[in-house]
Order: sequence, then C-alpha cells, then structure tokens
Amino acid sequence: MQRKSWLWGIVGAIAVVGLCSAPRFASADGTTPPAPACGTSDNPCPLQKWMRANMGAAQAAGDMDALGKAFDRVASFAPDASWTTWGQFAKQGSTAAAAKDAAGVKAACKACHDAHKDNYKTKFRARPVS
Repeated sequence: MQRKSWLWGIVGAIAVVGLCSAPRFASADGTTPPAPACGTSDNPCPLQKWMRANMGAAQAAGDMDALGKAFDRVASFAPDASWTTWGQFAKQGSTAAAAKDAAGVKAACKACHDAHKDNYKTKFRARPVS
C-alpha cells in the first residue's frame, strides 16, 4: 500500500508541474493569444470595477440614496456624445432610486446595459473612469 501512495504522489507532482507549465492554446495562425488586459474577475476594467464598487455594492445593500448618487455620477461617464440614451438611462435610474423603486432601478440598469454594454466593451473597455 505504501508503494502505491508514493507512486501516486510522484504522478500527482508531475501532473501539477505539467499543468502549470503547459502553454496556452495557440490561435489559428500558431501564435499564443495575449491575455486580456482587463475584463476578468481578477482584473476588472475601470468601469467594471467602478460599477461593482459603487452600483453593485449599493444595489446589494438596498441603499437607494447611494444608488441615486451613483446614477448621477454614471451620467457623466458616457464615452461618446452621440450616446444620448446613456444619460437618459442614468436619469431614469436616479429618479427610480429617489422613489425607492428597486424594480425601476433594475430596469434602468438593464436598459443601459442592453443598449451600450457590448459597444462600450468593444471600443472603450480600458478607458479610465473620471
């Protein structure tokens, strides 16, 4: 029995070393794709990080006053002047938060995310939050 346990220990150690040093999958052209600059749970992008800390925390706590202030701040984050609905959604969220309307707050978040999230991630992902 002891012989098998040391053998499994060696096999396990080899497997761990092999996994840790294994190369990432190569892309179609044979190069290894770069790690994403941001957007992971360990390395959120600037707006993602701000949203989690301010909007997410306030939402989880049910703090409508903090949510209202955060929505007011979000209105200034629109990265492109042509994205007029960004500010409109933020205003709707702020108004809903002032009315203590949790469903209205969630609806404003969803509307903004549906309208802008993919385009923001494509064009402005690493943009600092000011």
